[in-house]
Amino acid sequence: MRVNGSGGSFVQQAFQISLEAAWQLGLMVIADMGIEAESQDDQQHLFSGSLLTEEKSFLFGRPKRKFVTFAVQPLEEGCQVIVDIHKKHLEVYSLTPQNRETKQFMELFQQKVDAYLHQRICSRCGQAVAVGMAFCPYCGQKLD
Repeated sequence: MRVNGSGGSFVQQAFQISLEAAWQLGLMVIADMGIEAESQDDQQHLFSGSLLTEEKSFLFGRPKRKFVTFAVQPLEEGCQVIVDIHKKHLEVYSLTPQNRETKQFMELFQQKVDAYLHQRICSRCGQAVAVGMAFCPYCGQKLD
């Protein structure tokens, strides 16, 4: 489900990966996007923070800060990823879509999921290796 409003947007999407993998991949996206943490609960898989955006304020031309909530919830098969990115106040006058950051977050997340699904772990050194590799590029171990 995607909801786009004046001042922010909300995305909720299911993935067929483990809850813990989705949480770790989401934290990687948070780091990649430069989202500043305010609180992080690894047990509940809930993150809150803020992001300085490319949007500029109307009066002073300063970058706008948006607030970010990222959560992962279990499903029967896989998990559900929730991303909510919004401004502090609703902007009824905004005529432009406000989903740039949630779209970027979900695109980066999908790239990381795809990479995660196309790798395996070397039994000798523990490094992630692409599925088609015959030998580990890190330690030379023959892969099954």
